[in-house]
Amino acid sequence: MPKFRVLRQHLGERMYREGEMRDAAASEVAHLVAAGVLEPVAPESIPAPDPKPRRARKGTGQ
Repeated sequence: MPKFRVLRQHLGERMYREGEMRDAAASEVAHLVAAGVLEPVAPESIPAPDPKPRRARKGTGQ
C-alpha cells in the first residue's frame, strides 16, 4: 500500500496530524492529494526496517 505524508491535519479513519505518515490506496485519497492535504512519498525515501537477527542452526549432535 502506498505511503503518503500528511501536509495538513485532517480526519480520515482517525485524526491525522501534520507530519505523520499514512498508508492508503492512491484511488481513495486522490482528492486529498489534489487538495494539497497529502503528498505521495517515494519508496526509496522510507527507511527500511532493521533485519531480524538470525539464529544459528542447532548442532548435528555428533
